[in-house]
Amino acid sequence: MIDNRAAKRRGAWIGFALFGAMLSAGCAREIGSDVGDESAQPGADASRVTVALAAAVPDARRTFQTNLYSELDADLYSRLMVEETAGVGIPVTAIHVELGDRVAEGRLLATLEASDARLEVQAADPEAEIAASNLHRVEELASSGAVSQTEREDALLRSRTADAALAKARLNLSRTEVRAPFAGVISRRYVRVGDIVDDETPLFRVTAMAPLRARLLVPESEVAEFARGAPVRLVAADGSEGIAEVILLSPTTDPGSGTREVIVELTRVGDFRPGASATAELAAPEEATGPDTGPDTGPDASSSTESPESDGQ
Repeated sequence: MIDNRAAKRRGAWIGFALFGAMLSAGCAREIGSDVGDESAQPGADASRVTVALAAAVPDARRTFQTNLYSELDADLYSRLMVEETAGVGIPVTAIHVELGDRVAEGRLLATLEASDARLEVQAADPEAEIAASNLHRVEELASSGAVSQTEREDALLRSRTADAALAKARLNLSRTEVRAPFAGVISRRYVRVGDIVDDETPLFRVTAMAPLRARLLVPESEVAEFARGAPVRLVAADGSEGIAEVILLSPTTDPGSGTREVIVELTRVGDFRPGASATAELAAPEEATGPDTGPDTGPDASSSTESPESDGQ
């Protein structure tokens, strides 16, 4: 019995020893595996650090969303000052252009009914002639002392008043012909033949296609880079690009947004059009356009522009 119990104790100790050996071997293999993996991929941790640092570097080139506009963009109204038509309006008798037409400065766009304006000229013309003749007669008499200085001044005043009335009548007659104030395109036509218009009725909109401008709101911390003359790249929605130039910089900062207004101008407009959206960003100094070498009237610049004398018919 004693021998059997001793044998059992020896077997238990042998079992514990074998279990301990197996456990130690397993731990050694696990530690060796970790070391082996690390040696097999020496750049793994370094690559992860490199990627993290690259992602943390901010993009130094800021972009601004904006819209292009033309500085010469105006609605045209009737400017007649004929008393007989006040509060009534004047009919449009002829339209000489259509939407999209290119026009030169002074081009005839529309004609308004002119009978009342002609009557004013016909009434004012003889009055001016009579007053001028009377002034000449009074001045001859004044030289010989036959009339007083007061009579001479009165005759001079009547002559000048009559001349002013005639000039006003002729101006009104000229305003029955609505002409383009500057070269551009007809971007809107509001009226048709027969419409009754007054001084509050828009007739046309004329828009110059070049140069074009854009307004940028630049943070105060970055505005130093937008000095006058600095080149700015504009990218349209269709991908077309152009180089504009900083021409104006607001002297004040908006307290709400912390930005200053920067105006850039694009002289070589290419395919850019007024009203188009664009993305703006600072360009490299060598990309500056330099002195303008010739006129660029915008998209389809090669198309003909009517002369001021043409009536479009």
